[in-house]
Amino acid sequence: MNYEQLEVFISVVESGGFTRAAELMNTSHSTTSRNVAALEESLGICLLKREGRGVRMTPAGELLYSEGKELISQTRELEDKIRQADGTLTGSLSIASVNLRSDALADACRRFCAEYPDIVLGIHPRDLSEVFAQVESGRADIGVSFSYALPGDMENFEVRTIEKSSFCAVVPESHPLAGRKSAKIAELREYCYISVGDRRSRFTRAVEDAVLRERPAGEILMAPTLESLFLQVRCGNGISLVPRPMARLFGTGCAILDIEGENTDFGVDVFWTRGGNNSAIEMFRGFIEE
Repeated sequence: MNYEQLEVFISVVESGGFTRAAELMNTSHSTTSRNVAALEESLGICLLKREGRGVRMTPAGELLYSEGKELISQTRELEDKIRQADGTLTGSLSIASVNLRSDALADACRRFCAEYPDIVLGIHPRDLSEVFAQVESGRADIGVSFSYALPGDMENFEVRTIEKSSFCAVVPESHPLAGRKSAKIAELREYCYISVGDRRSRFTRAVEDAVLRERPAGEILMAPTLESLFLQVRCGNGISLVPRPMARLFGTGCAILDIEGENTDFGVDVFWTRGGNNSAIEMFRGFIEE
């Protein structure tokens, strides 16, 4: 058993399958599968049962998952202490972030890297539904998400709001509303709507309900990803409501409008586990609290 194989095994368990684990680790499905197979071979026991597209842990797998997570945490803590034994600030800091453009976050990362050049800062874009799980499981040190996507109980986490934001409407640049700064919900109901479907949060559904109320299904176009949603908007196939930080990132070729008469405010939050073992978290914290 080696460290890499153990990390891959834990990722497969937490992501529910080999395909999603491979995506999160930026590797191939075959590499992920081979690592788990090699781990099972070295231990001489089956750890995972394949069930359709998912997996189920065997009793041995459950034990390895529980004890393995603790082992990885202790190993990372030891590595951090060893790197700092000579007084040099080295190591790594991983940030799992929803796809967004945030000036506050970008500035904090820039100043952190300038102050601590020997600490490797990694920013890993994740779906909105995945960011919290990445930090909770220890696969990321820090998370960046929207306040409405975080659990109600964050007692075990430190949370800092780095900026306030809201939902906005995105329309093609050639759209009749494109020359305006804002639009009313009633006006937006007149046009075909583009949504990301089942991957929406409850908050997003509530925001969209004002536009989608009593709308025929034929007037709603489902896009599988944010990138495809903005592509559809740019091509003139409809309009959408999206978080402004995402519109700033993906909205090239679109007009961005405020939504009149609706409170869609939320915070862009940075969070981490209380008492985390990576000392670089406290260093980064200083740049978001200035």
